[in-house]
Amino acid sequence: MTTIGGAGEFELLERIRPYLAAQSGRDDAAVLEESSRFTVASTDTFVEGVHFELGWMNGEDAGWRSLALALGDLAAKGATPAWALTSIALPRSWEVETLVDLYRGMHALARTVQMSIVGGDMSAIEGPAVLTITVVGYSESRPLPRSEAQPGWAVAVTGPLGAAAVALREHRALRLQPLLAEGRRLNQAGLCCGDVSDGLVREMEKFAEFSGCGSIIRAAEVPVAEGATSLDALTSGEEAELVCAGPESMVRQAGLRAIGTLTTDPRVNVVGPDEKPVEMRLVGYDHFA
Repeated sequence: MTTIGGAGEFELLERIRPYLAAQSGRDDAAVLEESSRFTVASTDTFVEGVHFELGWMNGEDAGWRSLALALGDLAAKGATPAWALTSIALPRSWEVETLVDLYRGMHALARTVQMSIVGGDMSAIEGPAVLTITVVGYSESRPLPRSEAQPGWAVAVTGPLGAAAVALREHRALRLQPLLAEGRRLNQAGLCCGDVSDGLVREMEKFAEFSGCGSIIRAAEVPVAEGATSLDALTSGEEAELVCAGPESMVRQAGLRAIGTLTTDPRVNVVGPDEKPVEMRLVGYDHFA
């Protein structure tokens, strides 16, 4: 009997796909059409010791960071945040003030993006804390899902990558700013976008999974954050930047510079300046690999 560990996220999604609504499982956020707008909803789970470390990060930073990462899916779909639900399972050993700080941090970010935390649930757990955030927003136009990406489209990112990897190595809290306005602009420009939650190469694997399009990523052209390495830029997850794809002319008109191309080959290939493959032992984060 196959166990969860080692199965990989894509295999698990494929196994449960028959039990999901038709539009589910095609991207990181669900898009539901209403009479005059589109509702965009997404859920993320954050585990203490995996997604946040309270040994060197305070509760407020952990709360802000968690909500910022959840909002990345709305930013990728060009949606304006409206409200969030938060549910937490927490150890009895936690100090009450840690829980309060966690919610204080989420509230601080929610206030800056003009959204409300409207409710949720709370439970105890024997083990690390588990925080689940559901975010809901609205878009006036239909976001383009990854499943509709086409071979020949250019791939671009909104800014330097690798800052999250640097902060992790330095045990330094990083208060991400979700690119909501930028996401709206890029979606209105007709681009297909995703957040870089699991690393650039991993996100391109999601494009391949949903659309059948692989990609060639030119490593030397991927912008690198200060203090980061090229490998960081390719694999660092939990970044605020977005990765977008579209016809090259549209990518240029949106003010972005192409770093790669979608291909009919379903594999994700990273190449160096000499066009030769770059060997990579790590491509990004998969909870189940």
